[in-house]
Amino acid sequence: MLADMDVRLRMDGTKRTFSIKFVGKNGKLYYLPNAFACGVANTNMKEARVRGVQPCDCKGNPEGHVYPVGIDNIVEYNGKKVIF
Repeated sequence: MLADMDVRLRMDGTKRTFSIKFVGKNGKLYYLPNAFACGVANTNMKEARVRGVQPCDCKGNPEGHVYPVGIDNIVEYNGKKVIF
């Protein structure tokens, strides 16, 4: 799942989108039906075990803000349950 999430672009150069369900820092369950991976400001994502997730519309245009998601807090990725 993490390796798939790290692939940012399709062969034609457009952003790869996915759906993700995760638990935030506040314990709230978030579901983003369309999102893409992006960076998190001033964070070493590999060392902090975090990935940046940006919600987007159906055309891939960004909406809202970037969520820093702990990789251990990901519950579902593209409709499949994540088990660590």
